[in-house]
Amino acid sequence: MDLYFAILSKRGFILLLICAILTSALITPHSIQAETGQGTDIFRVITTIFGVDESKGDVIAIVTAKDEAAKVKLFDASGPEVIPLNTSEGGGHLIEYVATFPNVTINSGEDYKACIATVKDLELICKIGQNSPASRPEFVDLSLNATGGDVEQAEELE
Repeated sequence: MDLYFAILSKRGFILLLICAILTSALITPHSIQAETGQGTDIFRVITTIFGVDESKGDVIAIVTAKDEAAKVKLFDASGPEVIPLNTSEGGGHLIEYVATFPNVTINSGEDYKACIATVKDLELICKIGQNSPASRPEFVDLSLNATGGDVEQAEELE
């Protein structure tokens, strides 16, 4: 009977060892790197602009990275990019702007800045964020209802 348990425990140990080796071979850790701006790994900032209204005028969106590369876009306040919101607070509209920087390397932790303004008052509303180590776009929410001139730190999603 003792011989039976010794053989069984050796088999169990060998099976456990094989499973551990297969598991470690199939699950390899990948190092996390920031977006490099090269190839398919392009740095992107997705800016959602809330509070868009024809009475406020057209909207200018500006995203800068490395203080040298900038993407600027003008949106018509009644154009096709404007998306209506169905909220209990009376609706409203938003615009989503994706700024891409294909030939700029933005390392993890480096700053980028997203700003918006209306053509009527040209008062900038900005947020500064840092490129996360994850290889994904950065997200910034800005509201035209905020007070202008303020520069806020963009919240980092975990």
